[in-house]
Amino acid sequence: MYYERTGSPVIVQVADTKAAGRILVVDDDPAFSAFAVMSLEARGHDVDSASTAADALATLYAARYDLVLIDLHLPDGSGLELLRGATDDGLLIGSSAIILTGHEFEEPSDIRVMHKPLDRDLDPFLDRIGNIVAITKRRRAASGKSLPLSGFNGNDSQARRRRTRVELVLYTSASSEKSQHALKTVRGVLRLYDPNGVRFTICDLAADPEAGDEDAVVFTPTLVKRGPGARTYIVGNLDEPTLISDLLDVSGVKRLKD
Repeated sequence: MYYERTGSPVIVQVADTKAAGRILVVDDDPAFSAFAVMSLEARGHDVDSASTAADALATLYAARYDLVLIDLHLPDGSGLELLRGATDDGLLIGSSAIILTGHEFEEPSDIRVMHKPLDRDLDPFLDRIGNIVAITKRRRAASGKSLPLSGFNGNDSQARRRRTRVELVLYTSASSEKSQHALKTVRGVLRLYDPNGVRFTICDLAADPEAGDEDAVVFTPTLVKRGPGARTYIVGNLDEPTLISDLLDVSGVKRLKD
């Protein structure tokens, strides 16, 4: 999901600041990163950016964020490797994360999605970001917790993941070929893991557009991991099995023995 500069001015609608929060954008494309920061700040968010996984991890040690927006491919590793390190070090407790895997998304019936160039569908994208931030803050408030300040607490984080069952929700459009491929990929990967460690649900947004409201999902296919650790969104191409298995490994789900 990248912004292509067109030379035309982009007008960003200012949204209700109640949906605003702290966001970290991790992307090595300077044009997209600058555009994302500018657009999100116009919506009232407090936004920082990092261009590498190492810089992002250092930033997460220094501050806490409601949402981390991560490009899958970074110069010094993958977005999931960053997610693993930040999760193990307890830097994403009470936060959400979005992993962007590609530039193109499909549109199920009655669902508005974003296509390139980003400026054409900017407001729906920013609306969804605001919704995810608001949901994250409400979920954290309901738990009676606040964002941790700083410091390494990886052992506590790892122990918590071992005790918690992971919930995966795959948002699809049943008639979509990409959604069907994504479902096949996720099911294939899940066969390699302890079934008692994962609860898997499928939501067809073409049949029930409101089913995505809890996670503010609009793109299909989207895979959401609802715990433990940061609620994580993988948006776009889900055809690569290692992407799903890495997410389960990061979440502490045990692999079955060969």
